[in-house]
Amino acid sequence: MEDFRIEHRYNASSFKLERHYENVYQVLMVTRGRLRYTVGDKAYEVQRGGIIVLNTLEEHELEVLEYPYERYLIRIQPDYFQHEVKYPEVIAAFIKRPPNFSHLLHVSEPIWNFLYDIVLEMEREYTARKKYWELYVGANLRRMFIVIYRECADVMAMRVGNSVTVAYNIMNYIEHHFTEPLTVDQIADALFLNKNHIAHVFKEETGYSLMGYVIALRINRAKLFLSKSDRSITEIAVGCGYDDFAYFSRQFKKATGLTPTAYRKKYANESAGS
Repeated sequence: MEDFRIEHRYNASSFKLERHYENVYQVLMVTRGRLRYTVGDKAYEVQRGGIIVLNTLEEHELEVLEYPYERYLIRIQPDYFQHEVKYPEVIAAFIKRPPNFSHLLHVSEPIWNFLYDIVLEMEREYTARKKYWELYVGANLRRMFIVIYRECADVMAMRVGNSVTVAYNIMNYIEHHFTEPLTVDQIADALFLNKNHIAHVFKEETGYSLMGYVIALRINRAKLFLSKSDRSITEIAVGCGYDDFAYFSRQFKKATGLTPTAYRKKYANESAGS
């Protein structure tokens, strides 16, 4: 699984993205057309000049309203992103989810054009894969999000403080340990924080309960293994942090509406579009 991926899509007609989620950070820049982008229960109309930012595991769907449709999509693995852009306040748009948060960011036309040039530069590096291309991309990611942070201060800087840093550290810890047995007490002990405090802060900042986030990561990993590997379902359950197969099956069906076996049959070898 690549740390960073950038995709260019052009459709003259008939494109729709069904509701799904992924365990990556995503940035969508539309260059032509108009679309309705729904994230959770929020719907946005997006065209050139708008930028959609998605946190890990946010359910989303897309309907094109006006063709031709053209976009660039950046997918960034959490570990890589947290290593390259280390400051929680700069990536607050990927962490904070207060009730009035907007996934659609607006910038002025000169700034949008500047960000678009950065995206094209990253695409060239990603495609050519010359020596040190990862470092080049990482530098451009920092440039991109510093500019977004500066230009969208009303969104990005809203209530940014110690709570965002705490939520960021919790998220980072869970990302590295969600395949292991985890409890709120263990997370609190590992971070030397009070369990009630971290539970409140995480929910307030991200919209997830601590264990809800753990479960979502596990189910997303299971979906990936079911559709992209020939591992047995029991192996997948264990590899996703479940030692009780029946419990895994119940949680999986609750999250997806399908049993693991039915999910594998339906989605095996399919590539998710975006």
